[in-house]
Amino acid sequence: MLYFAFATLLVTIIALVWVLRIFSSYNPGKKRVQEDLKKMKLDLDQQNVELVPIDEGELELFSTNQIKQILKKGITTTATGVFTTIFDEPVLAYSYKKYVSKGHNAILLVRTANHEFAYRIQKGEIRIVIDSQLVGALKADGVLYGAKSQKVLAKVNRESDRQLPVLVNNREVGNLALVPTGSSKLKDRAFQFVRDDLSRDERNIFLSLAALEMVMQKVEQ
Repeated sequence: MLYFAFATLLVTIIALVWVLRIFSSYNPGKKRVQEDLKKMKLDLDQQNVELVPIDEGELELFSTNQIKQILKKGITTTATGVFTTIFDEPVLAYSYKKYVSKGHNAILLVRTANHEFAYRIQKGEIRIVIDSQLVGALKADGVLYGAKSQKVLAKVNRESDRQLPVLVNNREVGNLALVPTGSSKLKDRAFQFVRDDLSRDERNIFLSLAALEMVMQKVEQ
């Protein structure tokens, strides 16, 4: 009898914990999101991976290969990983969390040797922050609108099934490669083409969009 009562209590506690976890991860408020971003920053710090700086003319060295990848799917989806160059040098680390929601509700933190990109995915758009500065909102049609100007800053052209051309300031600055699901090629180049005359702003915007696509291709497979 005592054993039965203890077992019932244990099941009740476990169920309560799961319910609390679901509610705490459902449509979180701004405070919860900020707390999760702080934790993600710590997670990236603790990876102990020294990211290699990539010069302006070396963006084409990015590959789709990952090391230290951890993907967990449950009540929430979480993922961490590090992308490398085609020469196995670590260049981009990320941490991702998807909340319980009817739509896509998630946060993503990406770090390179010189920059940090944060993304808030919610209500059909993705707000992009580069080095603590809100740049704009990426809409479902692939158009990035400036946070202050509300003008078109960039666009990801999704009409092709093999590559994703990226336009910044109304000119094509690079093409992202689409990796087929289940591809066994570990060191495919992430970018099929990148202009060598990018301004600093063009480069940062291109990298912010490229990093987003690279991560989402991995965590949403």
